Amino acid sequence: MTINPDPIERIPVYEPSNESPEMQRFKLEWNNTNFRRSTLTYLMLFFLIVIYPAVSLIFAEDPSVMLKNMDSGVLMVLLVSTIVMQWGIFLFLYITIYREQTGMAGVGFKKIRGIDFAWAISFLVAANLILSGLAWVLGQVGLPMSGEISMLVPTDTVGRVVWVAVSFTAGFCEETMFRGYLMTRVRLLGKFTNWVIPSIVSALAFGICHAYQGIPGLIVLSVYGLLFALLFIRTKSIWPLIIAHFFQDFSALFIPK
Repeated sequence: MTINPDPIERIPVYEPSNESPEMQRFKLEWNNTNFRRSTLTYLMLFFLIVIYPAVSLIFAEDPSVMLKNMDSGVLMVLLVSTIVMQWGIFLFLYITIYREQTGMAGVGFKKIRGIDFAWAISFLVAANLILSGLAWVLGQVGLPMSGEISMLVPTDTVGRVVWVAVSFTAGFCEETMFRGYLMTRVRLLGKFTNWVIPSIVSALAFGICHAYQGIPGLIVLSVYGLLFALLFIRTKSIWPLIIAHFFQDFSALFIPK
């Protein structure tokens, strides 16, 4: 017996997207077309925007008191704890990204290229000129940079090796958190058609997380975070930011106190 084919022609139904062309282009160019929000997404964002900055504000009032009374042993514990904490946060972030189904490419991880180093060095030169000018202006209005950050840099050989690890950890983890993840996810969830709001949120969160450097440091680091955001948008890669951030912190070993 012959079975008659279905006489009704089945035509695929096209469901138009309610997303703007800018958002669709952003998702495609930044490898986030498969993005699926999860509970971890909101937990990670809440941590980066609220919890992390709030904890940093605890030490914002007068960091010099703690730093001046800190011996080399306590300093080493502080630096190692910072390394462990930041890699712990990164692990949570990695799990979150896995649940979101975008992979690390969705937060700016591409194949590292030679031009990424060129971008990083050029950025460091330009950014430090801008920030030096900003620090001078703040000094003129009664908000000089205190310089307590130099107290965190070890002077012994072992401590300097640990500082290199701290520099790499800060560059890799902080740029992945505040630029790669925070900027892209704020734009995705907020459905923003441009980078203005994600950049501002990222810069402020980054600046407040460095509130231990005082109010002038908070202002300067917020502007620095905004400059990093612009570099991220321009290169569409997280590597120039990681490289620049690492060299910025690493150079503290050679800057006179």
